Amino acid sequence: MSLYPLFTAIIYPHHFLNDDSFITLTYSKNIALGRGFIFNHPPATLGTTTPLFALIIAFLSKILPNVEIPVIAVFFTTFCWIGIVWIFFIFRHKWQIPLYGILIIAFVFYALGWIKFLGMEAYPFALLLTLSISLFLSDRLIPTGFIAGLLFLTRGEGILILLVFFIATYLKYRTTRDFKYISNSIFKILTAFAIPTLLWFLFAYSNFGVLLPNTLSAKQAQGQNNVFNTFFIKLVNWLPTWFKQFEIFYPINISWILVPLGLIVALRRNRQWLMWVGWMAFYVIGYSILGVAAYAWYFLPIVFVLNLLLSLGIIQVISFTIEKINNLLLKAAFLSFFTVISVWTLIKPMPDYGLLYEGDPRAKSYINLSHWFNRNAKPDESIAYIEIGYLGYYTDNKIIDLAGLVLSDIVFYVSKGDFTSGFWKYRPDYYVYLPDFDWALAGIRADPRFDLEYQAVATLLGPRENNFTIYKRRSLLNTP
Repeated sequence: MSLYPLFTAIIYPHHFLNDDSFITLTYSKNIALGRGFIFNHPPATLGTTTPLFALIIAFLSKILPNVEIPVIAVFFTTFCWIGIVWIFFIFRHKWQIPLYGILIIAFVFYALGWIKFLGMEAYPFALLLTLSISLFLSDRLIPTGFIAGLLFLTRGEGILILLVFFIATYLKYRTTRDFKYISNSIFKILTAFAIPTLLWFLFAYSNFGVLLPNTLSAKQAQGQNNVFNTFFIKLVNWLPTWFKQFEIFYPINISWILVPLGLIVALRRNRQWLMWVGWMAFYVIGYSILGVAAYAWYFLPIVFVLNLLLSLGIIQVISFTIEKINNLLLKAAFLSFFTVISVWTLIKPMPDYGLLYEGDPRAKSYINLSHWFNRNAKPDESIAYIEIGYLGYYTDNKIIDLAGLVLSDIVFYVSKGDFTSGFWKYRPDYYVYLPDFDWALAGIRADPRFDLEYQAVATLLGPRENNFTIYKRRSLLNTP
């Protein structure tokens, strides 16, 4: 089964990743080139949500100099995708999964793979989350804490797994009232967690003057300005669409049965699986309280847990059939019917999300836009735009990020719904205008200063119906 993800990685449109993927990969590019943690130009900034992933891709790029960074990112995340299932296989006794259960988990995870998000940190995060919980169940507390630290450095919400470990430790030993053992266990986890975390904090504070990625405050600012949907509102609207894909025909939907069944099995028998549910609950509560703007990949941790409950529900149906139905013909008939229904339902989305996936539809236009700047702009000239991933990766120009992800001093304006003040603060050499973003940036061109200071120099095909217009500062027009 592991060959399917590998095949997907081979035929994947490696250069057509999500724009946000290239924000992190821009840092990886510069780190690999020895420039440090910069977004093409100093100063150093922490504009990626996933510093560990950026460092890993940079390291792999150094030892594989002839392989392009997007290709490395896709294959690394694919191996993490495969690795999740192998962790369940290695720790199957701790998870109380029969051998055929591993095959079910593999089929669910491969059939429902997050193809659109290969090259991002979603699969590395899921792998480290799976490994940390598996190690905890094996009473390997020092490795548990260390992996939890790496999880936190992959995405900040990884720290929530500590709450799950603390609660699970207390519940495990509360009947014996061995509070010394509880405190010692928690101390071991925290000490090991602190090793990678404190090392990173020392580096981050000395280089950036902050401990946490700037993206957190930027996404909070977006959630506060009433322009973007917040995480909780988007979650309520998104969740039914996840269940919708399992609809056989209305109103028959196998997920309505299998996911609750998986939860019941976890509550009554396989209680270690409740650690997934607990972590998901903390994740939803945490992001809802923070009020961050919602992006599609923010729901992947929830999808991960739902996929696990779906798998556990399927395992339960099969094990119940094997154990309780004595008539061989009836048993074979039911298992055959259930297998056909399950397989057909799960593989329905595979062609669109795997074999036929063509990548981010904006990619070609953004790459062409980047090539225009490589031909016509000097590397030290600045470019302002609101989606900065492709521009950052495919050029060496200074990028003025009007959304504030890599420029922390713009975040205050964004939180007020003001996407234009950052532009006038920096007065970039070039401005990329796309009508699609008039909801945020229309005020830039409407400002009387704009026509006085900027002139259109090129028009390029845009990602959808509208074209890019590239403006350049008038003071630079006659500069050789």
